[in-house]
Amino acid sequence: MQIDSNYLLPDIEQHFRVSAGPGAGKTHWLVQHIKNVLHNSKRLGKTRKIACITYTNIAVETILERLGTTSEHVEVSTIHSFLYKHIVKPYANFITDNFGLNVEKMDGHDDTILSNYSFLRDWKIRTGQLRITEDNKVINAFQNLKWIFDTSNELVVKTDYPHRANGYAIKNTSYLEYKKMCWEKGIIHHDDVLFFSHEIIRRYPFTLNVLRAKFPYFFVDEFQDSNPIQVSILKEVGSEETIVGIIGDIAQSIYGFQGAQASQFTSFALPGIEDYQMLDNRRSTNRIIDVLNITRTDLVQNRHRNEEGNIPKIFVGDMLGAHVEACSHCQREVVYTLSRDNITSNAMKRSANGIILNNQLFNELYDSDSNSIRRKTISVCIKAIELAREKKFKDAIKELYKMYGGITDKEEKKKKAMNDLCLLLSNYNTYNSGTLYDFHSFLKTNINSSIANLAKGKAKTFYETHSYQQLAICVKIPEDMSFHKTIHKAKGDEFDNVLIVLKEESNLEFLLAPDLINNEEQRINYVAASRAREKLFISIPNLSDANRAALSNCFEIEEV
Repeated sequence: MQIDSNYLLPDIEQHFRVSAGPGAGKTHWLVQHIKNVLHNSKRLGKTRKIACITYTNIAVETILERLGTTSEHVEVSTIHSFLYKHIVKPYANFITDNFGLNVEKMDGHDDTILSNYSFLRDWKIRTGQLRITEDNKVINAFQNLKWIFDTSNELVVKTDYPHRANGYAIKNTSYLEYKKMCWEKGIIHHDDVLFFSHEIIRRYPFTLNVLRAKFPYFFVDEFQDSNPIQVSILKEVGSEETIVGIIGDIAQSIYGFQGAQASQFTSFALPGIEDYQMLDNRRSTNRIIDVLNITRTDLVQNRHRNEEGNIPKIFVGDMLGAHVEACSHCQREVVYTLSRDNITSNAMKRSANGIILNNQLFNELYDSDSNSIRRKTISVCIKAIELAREKKFKDAIKELYKMYGGITDKEEKKKKAMNDLCLLLSNYNTYNSGTLYDFHSFLKTNINSSIANLAKGKAKTFYETHSYQQLAICVKIPEDMSFHKTIHKAKGDEFDNVLIVLKEESNLEFLLAPDLINNEEQRINYVAASRAREKLFISIPNLSDANRAALSNCFEIEEV
């Protein structure tokens, strides 16, 4: 059934799936549906609530703001925060014997990867892998760990990272040992929240009954980005009593690296689930909608605004030149740039002319410097500085904590982190344009006098031949609020003017040979293009005559 964003479901006691393309008004519809349930439900009472799950904290804030005073009867949250609060935290003590989880030390969940020398050596001893010396490759493997269902439907921990180090294969069984060593310290990663929730529910089904009693309605936005563990838990929730509603778009499934599968949105099944489709695009001009419609065949969007708008443009040449040109076309309006990877968005943010982009530099730092204290100090301080400069002060402080292993008093540790961060920021101009060697000298003089000198060898060469800025643009910024974002961080948002920064001509495949159903890279670029309300620009280094001709129907093409 086709609906618009103002349609109210006649039966609020029925599972549903709403399929809607970009700009269809999904968030508006979801908020109206929640208000409708609050007004008409006979099952909520004074204490029971509606659970509303969305993908980012920014989306959580948006929904809460739109709900207004009615939000006190709705729990809006990301899936990890929701499951931690209602399953892991209250029931973790049930599984301590099974997994060696230190509940007393457990304090939330994050993406901290344990990587100091003593920890890695302990892990190698416990797993019989002392012959592995390339710690950086081990750390990369740890960073890419995720829980997946095996052929017997049991959860196992795997990594996508090529798991070989100095010629030796890292044992698959040793990844679980890494997890256990983290759990012994009370450290839970985001993915572990899903794992523990699944295991607690499977071993202690009454926890599911408690969850259903609290939340008779469970709505999930951006469902196409759910991974199989989340889907499995949601099916269990909806199998009795609780009404489940999912909202999403298979063409906007772009989190495959977290286990999300686009097909799960269409294959999700509960008894009597009703299907609805929203075909309007309320966001973009006709010219932009035309571009979006040529990329997909499963859903053709209607021109709701029906404003013709400007012809989208492709700038061929340097990405910074493309940004300058896009800004000139928009006069004094802001142009948001969307890039595929973090290092490109940071380079745009800094207008980094002449800096060679290498997103592996932190890995190369670890490979080049065998002194674990020195390399950690350099790495931690750069990340903390750049996070703080983006006003991510909590994340910056957490980063600095990694240097203070010898400080057990929380207040003392916090005070030191604040003092060090203030000192680093106030002296930014002292080191930001220099080499890593200069930055090392600054840190030794002002932050940690005990870090080792750089006398000679591979480490000194690396520090002398790389700049602070080269490392700084590799720092990942969570929930970036700047005008220059990665496409993933712009998911769910919209902007008047968008410049998509593509690295090579083959990235235009989503326009030239579209296959959104089977190609996630194409879906990522589709998501980027669909963020634009008024003006859409694409930056590409070069463009062949054949592709220039093929794209000339929908784009104006300019050299920069």
